[in-house]
Amino acid sequence: MAATQKKNVDPSHTIEYQRTVINDMAGDLQSLFVGTAAINAATIQVAGSDIGSISDHEDKTTFFYYGAFDADTTVSSPKKLAEILSHEDSTVDIADGATVTVDDGCSLVVSDQSDYAFFSNYTEKTNPQKLVGFADNVRSAIIKDTGLTGAKRVGYIPVPSYASDCFVDIDDTFTYTVDDGATLII
Repeated sequence: MAATQKKNVDPSHTIEYQRTVINDMAGDLQSLFVGTAAINAATIQVAGSDIGSISDHEDKTTFFYYGAFDADTTVSSPKKLAEILSHEDSTVDIADGATVTVDDGCSLVVSDQSDYAFFSNYTEKTNPQKLVGFADNVRSAIIKDTGLTGAKRVGYIPVPSYASDCFVDIDDTFTYTVDDGATLII
């Protein structure tokens, strides 16, 4: 039975890998029930320790890329290619005391992006009408203090070009912080 297969997630795994594991678990659960199963996980914990958010967005408003090293990091075989998705106006920071090592025959690439690459199709960038209402894929209102701080270096708030009357709202009671070296694209 598929649900008995052990799923391992290590803090060093990428968020995309973590998503894959969660999707596999949802598939396992669905195989046990008639109908559909939905898992709504906000964070992943290993041995009781939070290893972070499983998504690269804040409240479906800002979708972001990371670009910072807070600890020693090595790019080595067999995972010989490491890529940081960034923007030409953003920096990739290495914290004091942290060392980034790239072994011979390996590459660490910083690639400038002009759009958020993790949207897999057009409908993920908007809220199309569904059978029982509109999808809740993206939002255009900042609903809490947030921003591009720490390792969050590039943020995208998707607003389609045809939605010229749809502004991004930030209430006066909230603060959106953009650290030096970070870039927000609306």
